[in-house]
Amino acid sequence: MSPEHDAARALQGAQDDAAALRSRDFAAAARKAARQEALGVLAWQCAIFAGFLALWEGLTRVPWFVSNTFMDPFFISRPSLVAQRIYEWTLGSKAGFIWPHLASTVLATAIGLVVSVVTGFIAGLGLSQSPRLARILAPFITGANSLPRIAFVPLITMIFGLGLASKVVTAWFIVFFLVFFNTFKGGQSIEPHVINFCRTLGASRSNLLWSVRIPFVSGWMFAALPNAVAFSLIGVVISEFVGSDRGMGYLIITSLSTLNATDMFATITVLSVLGIVLVSAIRHVEQRTMKWSPEFRDAH
Repeated sequence: MSPEHDAARALQGAQDDAAALRSRDFAAAARKAARQEALGVLAWQCAIFAGFLALWEGLTRVPWFVSNTFMDPFFISRPSLVAQRIYEWTLGSKAGFIWPHLASTVLATAIGLVVSVVTGFIAGLGLSQSPRLARILAPFITGANSLPRIAFVPLITMIFGLGLASKVVTAWFIVFFLVFFNTFKGGQSIEPHVINFCRTLGASRSNLLWSVRIPFVSGWMFAALPNAVAFSLIGVVISEFVGSDRGMGYLIITSLSTLNATDMFATITVLSVLGIVLVSAIRHVEQRTMKWSPEFRDAH
Protein backbone atom coordinates (compact mmCIF):
# COMPACT_ATOMS: atom_id res chain seq x y z
CA MET A 1 0.00 0.00 0.00
CA SER A 2 1.49 3.35 -1.05
CA PRO A 3 2.29 6.17 1.39
CA GLU A 4 -0.12 8.41 -0.51
CA HIS A 5 -2.97 5.96 0.12
CA ASP A 6 -2.14 5.75 3.81
CA ALA A 7 -2.09 9.52 4.05
CA ALA A 8 -5.48 9.74 2.30
CA ARG A 9 -6.98 7.23 4.71
CA ALA A 10 -5.55 9.07 7.69
CA LEU A 11 -6.95 12.35 6.38
CA GLN A 12 -10.38 10.80 5.84
CA GLY A 13 -10.34 9.36 9.36
CA ALA A 14 -9.43 12.72 10.82
CA GLN A 15 -12.25 14.37 8.89
CA ASP A 16 -14.72 11.75 10.11
CA ASP A 17 -13.59 12.25 13.71
CA ALA A 18 -13.91 16.01 13.34
CA ALA A 19 -17.43 15.64 11.90
CA ALA A 20 -18.45 13.33 14.74
CA LEU A 21 -17.04 15.78 17.28
CA ARG A 22 -18.95 18.67 15.68
CA SER A 23 -22.12 16.59 15.74
CA ARG A 24 -21.70 15.83 19.44
CA ASP A 25 -20.95 19.47 20.18
CA PHE A 26 -24.05 20.55 18.25
CA ALA A 27 -26.23 18.02 20.11
CA ALA A 28 -24.81 19.15 23.47
CA ALA A 29 -25.44 22.79 22.58
CA ALA A 30 -29.02 21.98 21.53
CA ARG A 31 -29.68 20.16 24.82
CA LYS A 32 -28.21 23.06 26.79
CA ALA A 33 -30.37 25.55 24.87
CA ALA A 34 -33.45 23.40 25.50
CA ARG A 35 -32.70 23.27 29.25
CA GLN A 36 -32.20 27.02 29.38
CA GLU A 37 -35.46 27.58 27.51
CA ALA A 38 -37.31 25.25 29.91
CA LEU A 39 -35.85 27.07 32.92
CA GLY A 40 -36.82 30.41 31.40
CA VAL A 41 -40.40 29.26 30.84
CA LEU A 42 -40.58 27.89 34.39
CA ALA A 43 -39.24 31.15 35.79
CA TRP A 44 -41.91 33.16 33.95
CA GLN A 45 -44.63 30.76 35.12
CA CYS A 46 -43.49 31.07 38.75
CA ALA A 47 -43.29 34.86 38.45
CA ILE A 48 -46.82 35.13 37.01
CA PHE A 49 -48.23 32.80 39.67
CA ALA A 50 -46.44 34.65 42.49
CA GLY A 51 -47.66 37.99 41.15
CA PHE A 52 -51.24 36.71 40.99
CA LEU A 53 -51.08 35.46 44.59
CA ALA A 54 -49.49 38.69 45.80
CA LEU A 55 -52.17 40.78 44.08
CA TRP A 56 -54.94 38.62 45.48
CA GLU A 57 -53.51 38.72 49.01
CA GLY A 58 -52.75 42.43 48.88
CA LEU A 59 -56.08 43.65 47.52
CA THR A 60 -58.05 41.68 50.14
CA ARG A 61 -56.16 43.63 52.81
CA VAL A 62 -56.95 47.08 51.41
CA PRO A 63 -60.09 48.42 53.15
CA TRP A 64 -61.35 50.36 50.12
CA PHE A 65 -61.25 47.29 47.85
CA VAL A 66 -62.84 45.15 50.56
CA SER A 67 -65.71 47.60 50.95
CA ASN A 68 -66.33 48.58 47.33
CA THR A 69 -65.41 45.51 45.22
CA PHE A 70 -65.67 41.77 45.30
CA MET A 71 -62.23 41.56 46.95
CA ASP A 72 -63.82 40.84 50.31
CA PRO A 73 -62.16 37.83 52.03
CA PHE A 74 -65.64 36.65 52.97
CA PHE A 75 -66.30 35.97 49.29
CA ILE A 76 -62.88 35.05 47.86
CA SER A 77 -60.80 34.30 50.98
CA ARG A 78 -57.02 34.88 50.85
CA PRO A 79 -54.13 32.77 49.50
CA SER A 80 -52.62 32.62 52.99
CA LEU A 81 -55.88 31.26 54.44
CA VAL A 82 -56.25 28.79 51.57
CA ALA A 83 -52.70 27.49 52.08
CA GLN A 84 -53.35 27.17 55.81
CA ARG A 85 -56.54 25.18 55.18
CA ILE A 86 -54.81 22.81 52.75
CA TYR A 87 -52.08 22.27 55.36
CA GLU A 88 -54.73 21.50 58.01
CA TRP A 89 -56.38 18.97 55.70
CA THR A 90 -53.13 17.20 54.83
CA LEU A 91 -50.65 17.52 57.70
CA GLY A 92 -52.27 19.70 60.35
CA SER A 93 -55.10 19.35 62.83
CA LYS A 94 -57.39 17.61 60.30
CA ALA A 95 -54.66 15.49 58.72
CA GLY A 96 -56.14 12.92 56.36
CA PHE A 97 -59.46 14.72 55.91
CA ILE A 98 -58.90 15.46 52.23
CA TRP A 99 -57.61 12.07 51.09
CA PRO A 100 -60.88 10.04 50.99
CA HIS A 101 -62.58 12.83 49.04
CA LEU A 102 -59.65 13.22 46.66
CA ALA A 103 -59.36 9.46 46.15
CA SER A 104 -63.06 9.19 45.32
CA THR A 105 -62.83 11.92 42.69
CA VAL A 106 -59.58 10.59 41.19
CA LEU A 107 -60.94 7.04 40.94
CA ALA A 108 -64.13 8.11 39.19
CA THR A 109 -62.21 10.47 36.88
CA ALA A 110 -59.70 7.77 35.91
CA ILE A 111 -62.34 5.13 35.21
CA GLY A 112 -64.54 7.57 33.29
CA LEU A 113 -61.57 8.75 31.24
CA VAL A 114 -60.41 5.23 30.36
CA VAL A 115 -63.91 4.09 29.39
CA SER A 116 -64.49 7.26 27.34
CA VAL A 117 -61.18 7.01 25.51
CA VAL A 118 -61.53 3.30 24.71
CA THR A 119 -65.13 3.50 23.50
CA GLY A 120 -64.62 6.81 21.67
CA PHE A 121 -61.48 5.53 19.95
CA ILE A 122 -63.08 2.25 18.84
CA ALA A 123 -66.28 3.94 17.64
CA GLY A 124 -64.44 6.74 15.82
CA LEU A 125 -61.94 4.41 14.15
CA GLY A 126 -64.62 1.93 13.14
CA LEU A 127 -66.98 4.53 11.71
CA SER A 128 -64.17 6.26 9.79
CA GLN A 129 -63.71 3.05 7.78
CA SER A 130 -67.34 3.01 6.67
CA PRO A 131 -68.18 6.28 4.86
CA ARG A 132 -71.71 5.16 3.96
CA LEU A 133 -72.57 4.26 7.56
CA ALA A 134 -71.04 7.56 8.70
CA ARG A 135 -73.34 9.48 6.35
CA ILE A 136 -76.37 7.55 7.61
CA LEU A 137 -75.57 8.15 11.27
CA ALA A 138 -74.32 11.74 10.86
CA PRO A 139 -77.56 13.56 11.90
CA PHE A 140 -78.06 11.27 14.90
CA ILE A 141 -74.47 11.74 16.09
CA THR A 142 -74.70 15.50 15.62
CA GLY A 143 -78.00 15.61 17.50
CA ALA A 144 -76.63 13.57 20.39
CA ASN A 145 -73.51 15.73 20.56
CA SER A 146 -75.66 18.88 20.64
CA LEU A 147 -77.51 17.81 23.77
CA PRO A 148 -76.82 19.88 26.90
CA ARG A 149 -75.12 16.97 28.64
CA ILE A 150 -74.83 18.72 31.99
CA ALA A 151 -78.64 18.84 32.12
CA PHE A 152 -78.71 15.03 32.12
CA VAL A 153 -76.63 14.73 35.31
CA PRO A 154 -79.69 14.60 37.63
CA LEU A 155 -81.26 11.91 35.42
CA ILE A 156 -78.03 9.89 35.41
CA THR A 157 -77.89 10.17 39.19
CA MET A 158 -81.51 8.97 39.46
CA ILE A 159 -80.77 5.94 37.27
CA PHE A 160 -77.36 4.91 38.62
CA GLY A 161 -77.65 6.10 42.20
CA LEU A 162 -75.43 8.12 44.51
CA GLY A 163 -72.16 6.35 43.96
CA LEU A 164 -69.25 5.60 41.68
CA ALA A 165 -71.41 4.45 38.76
CA SER A 166 -73.19 7.78 38.28
CA LYS A 167 -69.87 9.67 38.37
CA VAL A 168 -68.30 7.37 35.76
CA VAL A 169 -71.35 7.54 33.48
CA THR A 170 -71.43 11.34 33.72
CA ALA A 171 -67.73 11.56 32.83
CA TRP A 172 -68.24 9.15 29.92
CA PHE A 173 -71.28 11.04 28.65
CA ILE A 174 -69.32 14.31 28.58
CA VAL A 175 -65.99 13.02 27.23
CA PHE A 176 -67.02 10.32 24.74
CA PHE A 177 -67.85 12.62 21.82
CA LEU A 178 -64.67 14.64 22.29
CA VAL A 179 -62.52 11.54 21.71
CA PHE A 180 -64.89 10.12 19.12
CA PHE A 181 -64.83 13.14 16.79
CA ASN A 182 -61.06 13.52 16.96
CA THR A 183 -60.55 9.84 16.20
CA PHE A 184 -63.15 9.86 13.43
CA LYS A 185 -61.54 12.89 11.79
CA GLY A 186 -58.11 11.29 12.07
CA GLY A 187 -59.35 8.09 10.43
CA GLN A 188 -60.82 10.08 7.55
CA SER A 189 -57.57 12.02 7.10
CA ILE A 190 -55.48 9.00 6.12
CA GLU A 191 -54.37 9.53 2.53
CA PRO A 192 -55.91 6.92 0.18
CA HIS A 193 -52.62 6.51 -1.70
CA VAL A 194 -50.97 5.34 1.54
CA ILE A 195 -53.59 2.61 1.95
CA ASN A 196 -53.35 1.65 -1.73
CA PHE A 197 -49.56 1.50 -1.62
CA CYS A 198 -49.64 -0.78 1.43
CA ARG A 199 -52.13 -3.03 -0.32
CA THR A 200 -49.86 -3.32 -3.34
CA LEU A 201 -47.18 -4.57 -0.94
CA GLY A 202 -49.53 -7.31 0.22
CA ALA A 203 -50.81 -5.76 3.45
CA SER A 204 -53.93 -7.44 4.75
CA ARG A 205 -56.85 -5.63 6.42
CA SER A 206 -55.38 -6.53 9.79
CA ASN A 207 -51.95 -5.22 8.78
CA LEU A 208 -53.48 -1.95 7.65
CA LEU A 209 -55.38 -1.61 10.91
CA TRP A 210 -52.43 -2.21 13.25
CA SER A 211 -49.61 -0.73 11.17
CA VAL A 212 -51.28 2.24 9.47
CA ARG A 213 -54.69 3.23 10.83
CA ILE A 214 -54.16 2.88 14.58
CA PRO A 215 -50.72 4.59 14.69
CA PHE A 216 -51.99 7.45 12.51
CA VAL A 217 -55.24 7.93 14.42
CA SER A 218 -53.48 7.69 17.81
CA GLY A 219 -51.95 11.12 17.23
CA TRP A 220 -55.42 12.62 16.76
CA MET A 221 -56.68 10.77 19.83
CA PHE A 222 -53.83 12.01 22.02
CA ALA A 223 -54.53 15.57 20.85
CA ALA A 224 -57.95 15.28 22.50
CA LEU A 225 -56.72 13.78 25.77
CA PRO A 226 -55.75 16.96 27.67
CA ASN A 227 -59.27 18.33 27.17
CA ALA A 228 -60.68 14.87 27.83
CA VAL A 229 -58.93 14.77 31.21
CA ALA A 230 -60.29 18.20 32.12
CA PHE A 231 -63.84 17.39 31.04
CA SER A 232 -63.76 14.01 32.79
CA LEU A 233 -62.78 15.74 36.02
CA ILE A 234 -65.45 18.39 35.49
CA GLY A 235 -68.08 15.71 34.87
CA VAL A 236 -67.21 13.87 38.06
CA VAL A 237 -67.24 17.05 40.16
CA ILE A 238 -70.63 18.09 38.73
CA SER A 239 -71.98 14.64 39.50
CA GLU A 240 -70.75 15.07 43.07
CA PHE A 241 -72.58 18.40 43.19
CA VAL A 242 -75.88 16.71 42.42
CA GLY A 243 -75.67 13.81 44.79
CA SER A 244 -72.73 12.38 46.70
CA ASP A 245 -71.51 12.08 50.26
CA ARG A 246 -67.83 12.06 49.25
CA GLY A 247 -65.59 13.74 46.71
CA MET A 248 -64.18 17.14 45.86
CA GLY A 249 -67.52 18.29 44.40
CA TYR A 250 -69.18 17.35 47.69
CA LEU A 251 -66.68 19.55 49.55
CA ILE A 252 -67.43 22.49 47.24
CA ILE A 253 -71.19 22.15 47.72
CA THR A 254 -70.75 21.81 51.48
CA SER A 255 -68.56 24.92 51.64
CA LEU A 256 -71.15 26.79 49.56
CA SER A 257 -73.98 25.82 51.92
CA THR A 258 -71.94 27.01 54.93
CA LEU A 259 -70.63 30.15 53.09
CA ASN A 260 -67.05 29.07 53.72
CA ALA A 261 -64.97 30.64 50.96
CA THR A 262 -61.68 29.31 52.34
CA ASP A 263 -62.83 25.69 52.13
CA MET A 264 -64.19 26.29 48.64
CA PHE A 265 -60.99 27.83 47.28
CA ALA A 266 -58.87 25.21 49.02
CA THR A 267 -60.87 22.50 47.24
CA ILE A 268 -60.62 24.34 43.91
CA THR A 269 -56.86 24.69 44.37
CA VAL A 270 -56.47 20.96 45.00
CA LEU A 271 -58.58 20.25 41.90
CA SER A 272 -56.36 22.56 39.83
CA VAL A 273 -53.23 20.77 40.99
CA LEU A 274 -54.90 17.43 40.28
CA GLY A 275 -55.73 18.55 36.74
CA ILE A 276 -52.13 19.62 36.11
CA VAL A 277 -50.83 16.28 37.40
CA LEU A 278 -53.27 14.27 35.26
CA VAL A 279 -52.52 16.23 32.08
CA SER A 280 -48.77 15.88 32.72
CA ALA A 281 -49.22 12.12 33.14
CA ILE A 282 -51.13 11.94 29.85
CA ARG A 283 -48.38 13.94 28.16
CA HIS A 284 -45.78 11.51 29.50
CA VAL A 285 -47.76 8.52 28.22
CA GLU A 286 -48.09 10.21 24.82
CA GLN A 287 -44.34 10.81 24.67
CA ARG A 288 -43.59 7.18 25.53
CA THR A 289 -46.22 5.81 23.15
CA MET A 290 -45.63 8.13 20.18
CA LYS A 291 -41.82 7.92 20.01
CA TRP A 292 -42.02 7.69 16.22
CA SER A 293 -43.75 11.08 15.98
CA PRO A 294 -41.47 13.94 14.85
CA GLU A 295 -42.73 16.01 17.78
CA PHE A 296 -41.07 13.63 20.25
CA ARG A 297 -38.41 12.03 18.06
CA ASP A 298 -36.74 15.38 17.48
CA ALA A 299 -36.87 16.18 21.20
CA HIS A 300 -34.35 13.47 22.07
